[in-house]
Amino acid sequence: MLVRDVLTSCLRRWYFVAVGLLLTGVATYFVFGMVKPTYEANASITLIPPKVAVTVGDNPYLYLGGLEQALGVLQVKVGSPEVSAPLLARYRGAQLTVAPDASTTGPIMTVTVTTDSADSAMELLHGAVALVPQTLQQLQVEQKVPAASMISTLELSADAQPTKVAKKQVQMTVMAAVGGLAATLLLTGLLDRLMSRKRGRRQVPSPDAAQATPFGPVRLEPAPSLALDSQDRRARSSAVDVGT
Repeated sequence: MLVRDVLTSCLRRWYFVAVGLLLTGVATYFVFGMVKPTYEANASITLIPPKVAVTVGDNPYLYLGGLEQALGVLQVKVGSPEVSAPLLARYRGAQLTVAPDASTTGPIMTVTVTTDSADSAMELLHGAVALVPQTLQQLQVEQKVPAASMISTLELSADAQPTKVAKKQVQMTVMAAVGGLAATLLLTGLLDRLMSRKRGRRQVPSPDAAQATPFGPVRLEPAPSLALDSQDRRARSSAVDVGT
């Protein structure tokens, strides 16, 4: 019932709907321009065991087990503000995420950067990839680890071009469009109800108002009361008695 009333009001007050749709279009275009898309780039880095842990002539990739704890320490350190903040401060709206690779159980981390432009995303990714081995070496130097026992890193892959992420832009634009359309329909229905109620009040005739007839306007007179009728009948009855 409410939907039918709103649609009827929109058809009757179509000019309100036109104005509302125009304002909604302007607001949607404004939101689309204000919310910019972001750019994301990824890289994968693995830890390599130290030389003393690998048998001479053996494959070092067979000794990756047990490096997950070192990977966890490195992940926390790289993601800490004291390490990542100087790098992120160079780029507007930059974000850096360091997390273990969910597709494998080995000591592999994924570095994800997000910025407002494609060029800055690639620059930030290169800086973040370079920050990982530096931080790992610093951690081991602080613990006075011998050079032969130090864990190293190896870059496995890195994006050559960033990926454009417009999810937030699309969400905000759709919200603006849907909100404007809903506001237009509701306000049109409300204004139509108020205008119809006001018109109805104007069309209600007053008790003393004259009614038009084919012979001209006729003023409505109030009906005589019952008290006057009874007095008139008693007067007539007295007159008849006197005459007889």
